[in-house]
Amino acid sequence: MKNRLRTLTIALTAAGSVLFGAPHFLDHLLSPRGIAEAQNDWKNEFDDICSKTQDSMALTPDELKRLVGRCDALRPRIEKLEETQRKVYLKRLQMCRDLFAFVLESKEGK
Repeated sequence: MKNRLRTLTIALTAAGSVLFGAPHFLDHLLSPRGIAEAQNDWKNEFDDICSKTQDSMALTPDELKRLVGRCDALRPRIEKLEETQRKVYLKRLQMCRDLFAFVLESKEGK
């Protein structure tokens, strides 16, 4: 009985935190700034990934694999953009991915 009461208390506390904390979280997400940040999340990720091409030869095989995975994960988000942006950024992302894959292959071939 004591464990059930404790579990119920924890569940109600967690639910209260979600319910009462959610409006503030949603306000941020639904604000113009929050919407702009969400729309630019893909761009920040893109910039972070592709900025590493300059140092790709210095990266470990694990780091290169993670970058290839991040490229693959970002692709669907870019595919949702309007046509011009989609074409440009998909091509650039593919070039970054290809470079990481090439360097990875050359390191694993040694």
